[in-house]
Amino acid sequence: MKLTILGSSAAYPKAGGACSGYLVEEGKTKILIDCGTGVLSNLQKMFALKDVGHIVISHLHADHCFDLIPYHYALMRPIHKGIQPRLYLPPGGEKALLKTVSAFNTSLTFFSDFFKIKEYNPMATLKAGDLGIRFASVKHYIDSHAMAISGSKKMAYSADSGFCEELAELARDSDLFLCEATRCDPADADWGHLAAVEVGKLAKEARAKRLMLTHFWPDCDYAKSVKQAEAAFGKPVEIAEELCTYTI
Repeated sequence: MKLTILGSSAAYPKAGGACSGYLVEEGKTKILIDCGTGVLSNLQKMFALKDVGHIVISHLHADHCFDLIPYHYALMRPIHKGIQPRLYLPPGGEKALLKTVSAFNTSLTFFSDFFKIKEYNPMATLKAGDLGIRFASVKHYIDSHAMAISGSKKMAYSADSGFCEELAELARDSDLFLCEATRCDPADADWGHLAAVEVGKLAKEARAKRLMLTHFWPDCDYAKSVKQAEAAFGKPVEIAEELCTYTI
């Protein structure tokens, strides 16, 4: 099982980077988890679009889903004819995305012409090729769904979340816990995101084997966040480096 980081920034991409996007591989299965600003560009540096069979969106904030719009235009091109990945959206996701694009395109099939759309049930396990995905509704400003992705190994992904037991439970005994650490300013009391020390506590409670931080503001001090997370986790902590592939 492998993980490739396609984007790791929060809300806006760092120079030359991208917002949330992660490619998980198991056997011949390739799943794109989230598709934020800039992710499609980085995806094409690492993979052929024909090989990405599944896309799963955790929630509908722009930094997690807006590159589905240029993805649509990529799939329109003759070079990509016949490619129609399965797109798994949270409940109400298709209607919300259509509302977003309605300012310039009123087609009700804008997405469904090029993606096989299914709105997942957060209470059920989603089977996608060689991988299974369990969801947990976590603490954020809109409905946000953390994921436990299981195949030969288990990877937990926080999506966007504040501190909550639901996230710790989902990450229980994970081989890799990929977790947001957005709150790099000690004065930031933002309840819908995590500080690095909170991430470390969650990972320790969950007995995660590895912890990797992601979803940073571009101006964050990554090294400082790592130290804070390590102090709480009690083990080395990694940073999600864009365009790097990790074996889980």
